[in-house]
Amino acid sequence: MRRRVITAALLCAACGTDAPVETGTGTEPGLVFRLANELTPDSKIGDVSFLFKERLEQASPDGSIRAGEIEVVLYDQGMVGTERQLLENAYFGVMEVVQINSSVVSTIDHAFNLFDLPYIFVSQAHHREILQGEVGQVFLDRLQDFRLRGLGFYGLGFRALFYKAPADGCIERPEDLRGLKLRVIESPIMINSINAMGASATPVPFSEQFQALKTGVIDGADNAARVFISHRFYETGTNCFTQTEHFTNQHVLVANNDWFQSLEPKYQRRILDVSRQIIPEFRAVWDAATQEALDQMEGVGVTVNAIENKQPFMDRTENVSTQFLRDYPSVPRELYDRIRAASGEVQ
Repeated sequence: MRRRVITAALLCAACGTDAPVETGTGTEPGLVFRLANELTPDSKIGDVSFLFKERLEQASPDGSIRAGEIEVVLYDQGMVGTERQLLENAYFGVMEVVQINSSVVSTIDHAFNLFDLPYIFVSQAHHREILQGEVGQVFLDRLQDFRLRGLGFYGLGFRALFYKAPADGCIERPEDLRGLKLRVIESPIMINSINAMGASATPVPFSEQFQALKTGVIDGADNAARVFISHRFYETGTNCFTQTEHFTNQHVLVANNDWFQSLEPKYQRRILDVSRQIIPEFRAVWDAATQEALDQMEGVGVTVNAIENKQPFMDRTENVSTQFLRDYPSVPRELYDRIRAASGEVQ
């Protein structure tokens, strides 16, 4: 992992732990740290960071920490780098805490690729049970082997396909995807999954996706409803939003472990407590934002169609998981089995 250096001006703006800081509460902070993400406010995904900052700066319920005793300096919208760069900054201790997509974490721990396997989660309840349960904690704990501390998972539900409708309308079966060029993240798992489903996977940076859709370089892509609306992809001529629910999305708060271990125990406890406490708060925000986005689609000329029978799509992508486990023997098969086994417990 190569070290990234962010500007001295930004670092100095956030590092004043030795000097008094005006907080408006009359309390001089005992802990000041930096938190960064690459997210725009209108996506609502960044509300994880906002809630984390807001709750930490409040008094703790047990009175051990006063309001204003903790100050979190937030850099959002990619001010200090891409998600990959943010992970590196956390690894090297340049940034104390970052919010990133779990797919980015798979660059250092291949086990996180399990979250990207097609149809590994069969329902919203299944997804949430894994992220917030014992299995999710196993994944968070694994990061300590990489000089990092996993604080919490924040689910974003399922990804859907959106595209310019073929001549016979929105897709219903894998066969209907034939000939469609769909943008994917540059991930072997995601590329293989989209190809297996029947489309032609085309890796394109997210920053170039709008223009690629508009000019016909690609016919569509996949993402959450809120992302589709907030980035106005409907303005490219994209007019179908098909809920194949083939992949899930999840973000994770990650801290530098050396920094975390250096904190007073009361600050460690408070950070861990808040990381868990904001999960239902963010879930409510995200669910409302998702429903609002789906409601807006009809008004902008986009047809939303659910795939009632996903089995044909699941059958086509089954070998992707088999091949991944074969290619990465270092990934514990037990974790994969526990995720799959839990699907029957939450139906």
